[in-house]
Amino acid sequence: MLQRLMLSLIMPLCLVLTGCAMVTQADLEKQNGAGKLTNVQYYVPSEQDNKISIIDIPSSKVVGEIKTGKKPANVVFSSTMRNAYVANQNSSTVGVIDTKSLKMTKEIEVGPRPHGVALTPDNKKLYVTTVGDRYVYVIDTEKEKVVNKIDMGSGAKTNYLALHEGRIFVSDHENNRIYVVENNKKVDTLETKQTPRVVRTNQDGSKLYVASAGSSTIEVFDTKSLKKDKEVQVGEGATDFVLKEDGTQLVSTNMEAGSVTIKDLKSNKTLKTIEGLESPKHISFNRKQTKAYVTLNGTNKVAVIDMEKQEVIETIEVGEAPHGIEIKALPGIGGSC
Repeated sequence: MLQRLMLSLIMPLCLVLTGCAMVTQADLEKQNGAGKLTNVQYYVPSEQDNKISIIDIPSSKVVGEIKTGKKPANVVFSSTMRNAYVANQNSSTVGVIDTKSLKMTKEIEVGPRPHGVALTPDNKKLYVTTVGDRYVYVIDTEKEKVVNKIDMGSGAKTNYLALHEGRIFVSDHENNRIYVVENNKKVDTLETKQTPRVVRTNQDGSKLYVASAGSSTIEVFDTKSLKKDKEVQVGEGATDFVLKEDGTQLVSTNMEAGSVTIKDLKSNKTLKTIEGLESPKHISFNRKQTKAYVTLNGTNKVAVIDMEKQEVIETIEVGEAPHGIEIKALPGIGGSC
């Protein structure tokens, strides 16, 4: 009798494992379905189907969908994971998404062909690049409207962007440049090789990595001096990449080559080239960086690469022409997923 009483008091406090996320019994009772906060998922915008597919990482199954504007490209999450923002290229809008109800609650008009999206750490400002013009649009997320436009100059085209400690790095794929923005003003311009696409900083922000599609390289710049440090040879049409947190490896998608390149950054050697992929576009690591998920833009699939085996171990069907891919996971929740 005493044993049963003790168990009844202890059980509600126990943590239980669902998939890969450690959650309380109360969480399990209150939440369910694809909109559950503690679920670790990928959001994958589909250009042709005008929707986001939600992949449950533990099961590798699509567990939900969200209708978007026309030709959604990339998505970003607030730090609470309760809101997401998607660039709708052919609608010239940014969609505001409630990740609990799985609905787009508002569309905010921006410039032509919005593409890249990045949130400030306090979630108050959303920066949006638009392939069709020269501006970076600044959205106040509380007012849900554009409050500023940052001019990159005559003839500029804004493509992807990265934020780090008050600086914004913006790629211009038509003019082979990276624009450096501080305090909502362009303060410098970096010359790159042909067709810069995705830009990212490393873990400590000391280096800026640029995928240069036309030169089949990842260019590396020092973020203080803004001078080029080195180039990492990958494959034709370098599009996107992920960096291991310890700085040892880089994994690049090479869209025109139909391949993924795994590089050792210390030796600058190619560890593996995975070929035969149809238009690999964007890439994201899981939480433990044991797997890389790649959108195959020429199909309706996401390829899953095992980083230890360095090979594709499965594909997941999503919407047609998947573009970006972004992980939804609260800090400290998600285990090895």
